[in-house]
Amino acid sequence: MGQKVQNEPEINENEDVEKGTKREIVIPGEVLSDDPSFQPGRGVLKEGNTITALYIGLKNIRGKYVNVVPLRGLYTPVVGDTIIGKIADKTAVKWFVDINSKKDGILKPSDLSGDRYEKRNYNRGRGGGGGRDRNSMNTLKLGDMIKCKIMSASRISSPDLTTYGEGLGKLNDGLCIQIDVPKIPRVIGKRGSMIKLLKDLTSCRVFVSKNGRIWLKGKNEDYEKLAIDVIHKIEREAHTSGLTDRINYYIKEQKKLRGLN
Repeated sequence: MGQKVQNEPEINENEDVEKGTKREIVIPGEVLSDDPSFQPGRGVLKEGNTITALYIGLKNIRGKYVNVVPLRGLYTPVVGDTIIGKIADKTAVKWFVDINSKKDGILKPSDLSGDRYEKRNYNRGRGGGGGRDRNSMNTLKLGDMIKCKIMSASRISSPDLTTYGEGLGKLNDGLCIQIDVPKIPRVIGKRGSMIKLLKDLTSCRVFVSKNGRIWLKGKNEDYEKLAIDVIHKIEREAHTSGLTDRINYYIKEQKKLRGLN
């Protein structure tokens, strides 16, 4: 009978890649190992001594565990995560928030704080200023983007959200983009190396959310467009080695071509 292990420690997609180890793309059903000393990690199935892939993704061996890091996937809510959500619907007593997961998050007026940011309309999320009345369901409109925290999460119910906390609330300035959730670790980089590079060379403030959404704000639109191009390049090339060095070179060359100091 096949077995899956779900409690294997979280995979850091930056490990091995930055060391130059080749990352192998595998498909569902592909045999990854027949070695009895290996154990099934995430994204795999073991039958007898044979470990096969459950997803299209990158083969990743950590110690005695064989894993598959999916190339695509939805966000799995974790209590305490700070994420970016989009107001998708509402009733008289709560908002439904698209958090790029199987279930929408739930935000109630009692868990809503005041605004922290101001947002321009960049075709992702709408809404301008808003009232500070927490008890009013008119505070947030459909399409508004919010920075929020996961208060509770389970497999059978929608996660509860809150905007109470430092820096949380409606995003009223800057812009939000979305990439595949499994590529988020590569945007952050090993020990934060990639995100630091991105911030320093594009002169943008950047917040990277675990649910695949990224908020950024630059000193002008040219720098913001550069940052977006760089993020999508990282997303496309996330499975390759030596990515940080290539991104460093790419940003510097693009700044010259675009006339950015």
